[in-house]
Amino acid sequence: MWLPAWPIERLRRHCGHEHVPADRPLALVRNGAHGLEIAAVNEASRALRVHIGAALADTRAALPALITLPADASEDHAGLMRLVRWCGRYGPTRHLDGEDGLWIDITGVAHLFADAAVRGANRPAGNDGRDPPDAGERALLGDLVERFGRFGLTVRVGLADTLGGAHAVARFATSSASPFTIVSPEETKHALAALPIAALRLDADAIRLLERLGLVTIGHLYGLPRAALERRFGTLRSKGAKTSVLAATVLRRLDQALGYHAEPRAPLLEIPDFTSRLPFSDPLVTTAGIEAALDWLCRDLAGTLMRAGLGGRRFRLTLYRSDGSTGEVMIGTSAPCRDDTHMRRLLGEKIADFDAGFGIDLMTLGASGVERLDAHQQGLDGNAERAGTMAGRLIDRLSGRLGRGRVLRLHPHASHIPELAQKRMAALGQGLKRVPEAVALPAVVNGFRHRPPFLFDPPEPIEVLAAVPEGAPMLITWRRVRRRIVRAEGPERIAPAWWESFAQPAVRLPAASPDPASTRDYYQVETATGARYWVFRAGLYFDERGEDETVEEDETDNAPDRAPRWFMHGLLS
Repeated sequence: MWLPAWPIERLRRHCGHEHVPADRPLALVRNGAHGLEIAAVNEASRALRVHIGAALADTRAALPALITLPADASEDHAGLMRLVRWCGRYGPTRHLDGEDGLWIDITGVAHLFADAAVRGANRPAGNDGRDPPDAGERALLGDLVERFGRFGLTVRVGLADTLGGAHAVARFATSSASPFTIVSPEETKHALAALPIAALRLDADAIRLLERLGLVTIGHLYGLPRAALERRFGTLRSKGAKTSVLAATVLRRLDQALGYHAEPRAPLLEIPDFTSRLPFSDPLVTTAGIEAALDWLCRDLAGTLMRAGLGGRRFRLTLYRSDGSTGEVMIGTSAPCRDDTHMRRLLGEKIADFDAGFGIDLMTLGASGVERLDAHQQGLDGNAERAGTMAGRLIDRLSGRLGRGRVLRLHPHASHIPELAQKRMAALGQGLKRVPEAVALPAVVNGFRHRPPFLFDPPEPIEVLAAVPEGAPMLITWRRVRRRIVRAEGPERIAPAWWESFAQPAVRLPAASPDPASTRDYYQVETATGARYWVFRAGLYFDERGEDETVEEDETDNAPDRAPRWFMHGLLS
């Protein structure tokens, strides 16, 4: 399989058609030996003769309208690996073929696609009404091309009995009108004869030398004596290259494509399947039998995860009934888990009222979301570790009973606005890890000791008496109780998130709420009774131009809203 436009189409799937247009010349650029060079082009650029490997400066001079985007080889490779894994439906043995292709061994798979549902009314048939021998292969390749087309990917497919032959056919014997070509084993030599010499997967030096010798197609090599080939290479010796090595490479590639020489293939290693299965000769009907089977599955899966040094976050229990129906139970954990007792307790609560019907023939338990979970020795202070483990298990049980979205925890959020510095997230899946230093609330902010442990949401309005308009409060009235201030520290100014006003329309808030677009001056105050509060003034008495913002109440209806107001925001310890 060859993906001729893979980097462009992969980027289009990720960014959208508006960022990666198809009707205008576009190229991906990368760092080359002599500066930026072209790494990939679309059809519009190819029609204007923009070549891969050309210098970007020279290309822009000839085509100023060229759109350029950075190439990302690592993302292209990762996306191609995901595509290879998805292609397991066409054959279990498969892997990458260069930077823009992949190969699949479909031996013993093609006949699975040769049914009436796949072939339909337009299936190819022989003169006697029977299906041709390659009906399954054509159905498989047609399904492959159709699915890739729905993905927005251009694919060219070649089918042959050798890897080299399939590689050559896919890249040099297909077109948009005929996206796949099938070559039978007895036709391989004839099919490859007319293809260019570059189809043999040779490097640029070997191709250049062969073309200078007049060997343009693969068929030109068929009748050439092997001893004479090395002598002809000797007449055009390249710098630093041994003629014997070049000749041996050409002959080996030719023999591999024709099937005369075996070509080793390293298949892609499959992702381990952490699933335990337990079939039954007689269907299980009783609850006790199902619970005993669940115990065995949990122990078996826990042992498998232990030997692999992994733990699962999600577990799926599937029960297959005798009538062909199935029942599934899903659980999740807040941390990687391989404790069979904990898994058994969570699953047992889910299947307490399970209807076995006419009996259970098979039970499977699989783990997904597996992560590294190395065993480690418990510290001397084991109580702290035990407390963290018990808290995680409590979160798992509550989430299983009440629902994932009902058990929440606070998580630090990158915002300088105090009430937005944390957000609620589902506790399941977050674990009880220590908050990173980068997002943890600091002990000292702008010279002030700490943030209050308790915040009011929303802040509550208060009445303040101050010696000067911009000074610290001397007397506050909160919840109809006057409190005299004996100590005050501040102000600490917190500006609004001005950039959010461009993306969101202005919303008029209730009069009791502070305006999110106003500047705040925070004070830490202490009353005569020892109570400590965190209060702030929303708004300024003077705007940025230095003009007085206070106006008479009868000047405008909005005058009270423009005057600075005071709020109680938190209780200090």
